[in-house]
Parts: sequence; structure tokens; C-alpha cells
Amino acid sequence: MGFPKQLIVHEGEALVRRTARITVEAGASPVIVVLGSNAEMIAPALSGLLSVTTVVNGEWSTGLSSSLAVGLTALFKVAPCDAVLVTLADQPRVDSVALKRLIAAFGGERRIVASAYDQTMGVPAVFGREHVDALRALTGDAGAGAWLRSRPGEVTCVPLDAAAIDIDTPSDAAPIANLAWRSST
Repeated sequence: MGFPKQLIVHEGEALVRRTARITVEAGASPVIVVLGSNAEMIAPALSGLLSVTTVVNGEWSTGLSSSLAVGLTALFKVAPCDAVLVTLADQPRVDSVALKRLIAAFGGERRIVASAYDQTMGVPAVFGREHVDALRALTGDAGAGAWLRSRPGEVTCVPLDAAAIDIDTPSDAAPIANLAWRSST
């Protein structure tokens, strides 16, 4: 994109800050934000958020799975959890109400809850701790989405059309963003 998409301003705040804030508002704590490329530019956008810890994935260029592993490892060092909520900064239409719906659906026999959108399932999603080692073992540029889709009978799906919108190109961002992001330097 030519700039860190996490710093696109949507509804008055950088996407990364908005995502961390709504995750806290949804009741997740602690919240671990994994930074990779441009970490030094993105980290200031998170300053002052309570219950938010940032970690840097030095291997970010190896793919999305390495960031997932870094985040999960950091989370379990901070707090033993029964479940983890995985969400992304580039889904600007997802809000705290949607995340609360996913969290509320967790439990029972199926200990994986995923967002359902565009005739697929993906993140945001909630995973029971028994799935953490499998998620940490993922490699390459595949995140949890492909892993989820390989287990349809184990997943509770929650309709979440807002998750279908993600930002990968400037044209994706144009309808929702102020592309004149500000650098902290």
C-alpha cells in the first residue's frame, strides 16, 4: 500500500488503535497487539490504552502465521486463559458489539467460534486454549482462517458480514478512510 495500513484513520482513529480499543471494550483482557513491519511508526498509535500490550514479531516477513504465534506466546506469558480472541486491524467494520457476540457464543462442546461472512468462515474468532498449540504451529502467510475452514464440524459460526470488509489496497481503504495518515516522527 505504500504506508502502514494500521495507521489509516477511520472514524477519527488509526485502525490499529480502534481494533485494540474495541477488543478491550468487548471484554477481552489482556489485549496483545502484534506489530511487525513499521513497528516503530505504529506503536505510538496505541499509547495510553489500558490492558493493551504490544509485542514485535521480528519474523513478520515470514508470514501472518508468525505474528499469530508471537501473539499467542505473549498472551500465555502474561495470563493463563481459557480462550483467546483473534482479530485483525484491517477489518474496520467490526465493532465491540460484534466481538461480544463471538465471545458470548464460546463454550459448550464446540470450543471454536468463528465469524461467518461471504460464504466462508474466518477471523475474528475465539479459540479454546486446547487449540493454541495447533495455531502456533501454523506456517507461512496463512493465518487462522484456513485452519478454521479445515474443521467445519468443530466450529460454531456467528454471522458477521462486517468482517468481510478488509483493507488490502488503497481502493479498499478509500470508502472508509482518511488516507492522510500522520506519522509520529
